[in-house]
Amino acid sequence: MNSSRLPGKILAGLAGRPLLEYVVRRLQAVRDAAGPSEVTVATTTAADDDATEAACRRLAVACFRGSESDVLDRYLAATADLDDDDLVVRATADNPLYCPRRTARIVQRHRQAQADYTCIAGLSYVVPEVMQAGALRRMAPLATAQDCREHVTPYFREPGVDFRVIQLPQTWQGLRPDIRLTVDTPADLVRMRSICESLATADPLVALDDVYRWCGHEHAEQTAR
Repeated sequence: MNSSRLPGKILAGLAGRPLLEYVVRRLQAVRDAAGPSEVTVATTTAADDDATEAACRRLAVACFRGSESDVLDRYLAATADLDDDDLVVRATADNPLYCPRRTARIVQRHRQAQADYTCIAGLSYVVPEVMQAGALRRMAPLATAQDCREHVTPYFREPGVDFRVIQLPQTWQGLRPDIRLTVDTPADLVRMRSICESLATADPLVALDDVYRWCGHEHAEQTAR
């Protein structure tokens, strides 16, 4: 909630729903053939995130509160009840259009490869990262740099690390890295509201490929002008 560039962004309204609801509902829609999964919102102990916890109660989703500055430590604490062989899927709450279909596929790819960590190269606005809970625990004491503590997974992507890492191409499964679908600034929020109001007025589960098509038409109209 205390984002420096856009305070309160995770509860900003998108077509009548808070942005956080889009993230939660789209992750809950992931169909994992290996068994059930649970979405947990891992937020901070800061007073501003009392509102986040209240939103989680309204959404009936688990909420964990931990360190504001050491996000890696927050992830460790939030997943402390998992077995080492369980999966942790990391999604950030300023990306409201995670793709359930592609998320299921990256989880499947991660399992098939028996990887420790799998992501889209350069990270993606619409496909989360996947890691073994045990790998997260082994990595944490090695990741001492501030960037690693704040952003959780950079250590996995450093050259030569002693983990089984898969970085899939940026265009994997038809992804469009040229289309920005994150919310970091007021302008991002205005654009995301336009997308959601055009495509998802009644349902936050609009297909990502429909979003891509809408963005293509938007670009064509701007070019025509």
